[in-house]
Amino acid sequence: MPDPIEDADPVRRRERGLRRVGTATRRTAGAATAAALLLGAGYAYMLPGVSGPSSDTAGHPAPNRPHAPVNAPASTTQPAQTTTGAS
Repeated sequence: MPDPIEDADPVRRRERGLRRVGTATRRTAGAATAAALLLGAGYAYMLPGVSGPSSDTAGHPAPNRPHAPVNAPASTTQPAQTTTGAS
């Protein structure tokens, strides 16, 4: 129970209130940061091709990773086409 003399002093009441608001703010910011990190880690885990390691212990590529094409694209004799947004 607070002392009646302490409650009569507005400076002490203000300081106590500021401490309480500061503590609540720090706890809320910490909880929000932790929640954001957990959600980010959960979403990153659920993304396809991102959750697993890039290779296993034998050095073989992981099956869920995209692979480079075996054959390079063939060159053509046609001139390059340019598309612009102008109309």
